[in-house]
Amino acid sequence: MRLRNKGLTRKVVMAELKKALEQDSKYSDGKILCSMCTRPHPIARIANRMFLESNLGDPGLFLGSLRLEREAIKRLASLLNGENSVGFLVSGGTEANLMALLAARNTKNISNPEVALPKSAHFSFTKICRLLGLKPVYASLDDSYRVDGASIEKCLTSKTVAMVGTAGTAELGAVDPIDRLSEIAVKNEIYLHVDAALGGLMIPFLEPSDRGGLTFDFQLEGVKSVTVDPHKMGMTTIPAGGILFRNNTYLDCIKTETPYLIEKHQHTIVGTRTGAAAAATWAVFESLGREGLQNITRQCMKLTRLLAAKLKAFGYCLVVQPTLNIVAFRSSNSRLLQKKLMQRGWFVSYVPRLDCVRIVIMPHTQKNHIHAFLRELRAVDR
Repeated sequence: MRLRNKGLTRKVVMAELKKALEQDSKYSDGKILCSMCTRPHPIARIANRMFLESNLGDPGLFLGSLRLEREAIKRLASLLNGENSVGFLVSGGTEANLMALLAARNTKNISNPEVALPKSAHFSFTKICRLLGLKPVYASLDDSYRVDGASIEKCLTSKTVAMVGTAGTAELGAVDPIDRLSEIAVKNEIYLHVDAALGGLMIPFLEPSDRGGLTFDFQLEGVKSVTVDPHKMGMTTIPAGGILFRNNTYLDCIKTETPYLIEKHQHTIVGTRTGAAAAATWAVFESLGREGLQNITRQCMKLTRLLAAKLKAFGYCLVVQPTLNIVAFRSSNSRLLQKKLMQRGWFVSYVPRLDCVRIVIMPHTQKNHIHAFLRELRAVDR
């Protein structure tokens, strides 16, 4: 389709935009049960619109946006026990993970470098290893689908430049034993990165009874960087990923000179970065505070437990008892069940590796949505 010679009227353009929007699924319907993104908080929408022209790729021109980004990163650092942590708001978890492994690779001058990964690591690491020329070496999981510490230790060689642990796997919401990985990293002098894209803005707000043993952040000596996505449980606008490093040392490994800009260096992969994401993230943090974010997490976990209990009562087998806000279960034919639910407008995932149906309970999910889903489930899987 070629660019038209003469532009359309605003009325015609708006009509086409509305038509396209009607084709998109809506979080508010409650039928999106497979996404780790959610409906943005109202204040995030307003802040995003206010800062649409801002470009953090050239922050010398947008000092207000730069201040908001730095303050948002400080809020994240405080949640992650990173007194001296530094970082950026980027396009998402993939770019954040990429920056972390780039820093890890660049700290060591090793040919044919390797990275030790759990088998449950996010698929972004497959892309990243290809881009950075890293050989992925996968460690096995325990019965709870968390990485096995002994297995990941066996993956380490003289070529290893980094280890990865996950605080909230995309498939099950499992939290790896990051404290054990930290011990291994310190003993072997290996860079440890934690992918907490989901859990980073959830684990700090869990009830004490739910959080026991889920230490994953900079209070652990071996942790050098953490990915955390505000556009997930942080309820900000897309895209808003976050990458935090333990200190400034790691920024030197990833900086690039920018000779014609006001700022002389960039550290992110993406050059042009929207300040709207920083403004939206800052606005949500300031509006909700710790108490508001804790209430959101509490509600998601309450609904997660409700769904898990109902599924068990219906005779379904849970893959694991949920740690975070993901419920995975099996039926006699999980793939067929997922297809039937999708045909009826319910967006749930099928995980081939685990042969299960996966459901994510995000802030847009309400109790009535859970009950409606359960009614639909009984109707299609009798």
